[in-house]
Amino acid sequence: MPRFSSTPDLDLLFRPRSIAVAGASTNVDSPGHDYLESLKAQGFTGPIYPINPRAEEVAGLKAYPRLADVPGQVDLVISCVPASAVLELVEHCGERGVRFLHLFTGRFSETGDDDAANLEREIAASAAARGIRILGPNGMGLYHPAGGLSFRPDLPTESGSVAFLSQSGNNAVEVITRGNARGLKFGKVANYGNGLDVTPGEMLRYLADDPETSVIGAYVEGVPDGRGFFEGLSAAAAQKPVVVHKAGRTAAGARSAASHTAALAGAAELWSTVLRQAGAHEARNQEQLLDLMLGAALLPRATGRNIAVVGGGGGRSVQSADACEENGLTVVPLPDDVREKVRERAPQLAGWIGNPVDQSILAGSGLSSNGLLELMLQSDRYDLAIANVGEDWFFGRPDAGDRLKHACNRLAEICEKSPKPVAVVLGATETSNREHRQLVDDVRDQFTTRGIAVYPSVERAAFSLGRLTP
Repeated sequence: MPRFSSTPDLDLLFRPRSIAVAGASTNVDSPGHDYLESLKAQGFTGPIYPINPRAEEVAGLKAYPRLADVPGQVDLVISCVPASAVLELVEHCGERGVRFLHLFTGRFSETGDDDAANLEREIAASAAARGIRILGPNGMGLYHPAGGLSFRPDLPTESGSVAFLSQSGNNAVEVITRGNARGLKFGKVANYGNGLDVTPGEMLRYLADDPETSVIGAYVEGVPDGRGFFEGLSAAAAQKPVVVHKAGRTAAGARSAASHTAALAGAAELWSTVLRQAGAHEARNQEQLLDLMLGAALLPRATGRNIAVVGGGGGRSVQSADACEENGLTVVPLPDDVREKVRERAPQLAGWIGNPVDQSILAGSGLSSNGLLELMLQSDRYDLAIANVGEDWFFGRPDAGDRLKHACNRLAEICEKSPKPVAVVLGATETSNREHRQLVDDVRDQFTTRGIAVYPSVERAAFSLGRLTP
């Protein structure tokens, strides 16, 4: 059974002072080599001990035949040995006083084989008797830039306050990579695999009080500790935003989850109820997960649901209104105080302009969608906003690049100054014009560098704001 503490002490897991890699390999195309290179690339400052009985050096580091030969204390052991060798490794860890053992090693209960499942239970019992905590098995482990930890050498080295728990290793890589490209800076990330000992519920409870963490995301197929998971989730969601992507909702997905991480997926309706009662936000796919995490991390919290929408042509305006109302946001008509300010600057628009703002009617008026956004954000009638860049309009004008960059720089300044959340919509680069694709990517990178939440469609922006706004 998983060991669950009401006040889990996982600091040493995420900040070990020394690490040994059992099964370290001179084969550069093996996990036993990758972990060493990953720790070096991430800048781990403590001793790293490769364990290999047949090599004097691995990845430029002095190797040791056995864990017993390592000269110093070892806080964390990463296991890349076969499943059949793990029991012996647990004994060696106990002899050296190792506190944490990460089992990258798989082929246990996730295989569906009874003997493999029995071996997993035997390993858990042996580790518990020796006071060793296990992360995994069948998991890639830890990514924590501030602590110098990584399970891949190509992951970002910049540290942030977004935590992520994932039952899938490749999913963790995808979320880190895609999230970083959109401006998410990650702190503590754990891929826990089968969750044999250190469970997602325990880690959620730990992250609830973690001063390094401001937002928590999770990818879950199933949980080994239902009550512990709910308690940990509730504790975390009471203190900071938590977004959970529950996979394995369908019959096919549940079958896949069982063979992937030995997870019992459970009914979709039950999971939705559990997440709602715990106060967490539910994501139905990775796009929703990233969108919600992005909004929680980069946008100030809105105090109400009245939304201002600017930019885009007439069709985009109608789509924006639909998307906002379908996600529980109120598209408030342009109030009199804003309309009078419009009259002062562009009298011909005063009786025509509305919310959402149709950018196509602004041409030649001397008033831009950015100018209207500023006026609407100043009004007490609006609590939050969506700003459509409308990049396709710029592409049809002379000096498209300069105009687009100037408008986006102005929009970024408005977002940075506003105490109200402003989600920027900059479309995906779905054009055969390479110059236009590059220009949109460059502008998106500039927004991201400035910490502005950018969404590829108004529907995804409205979904995120609608879920995150109380």
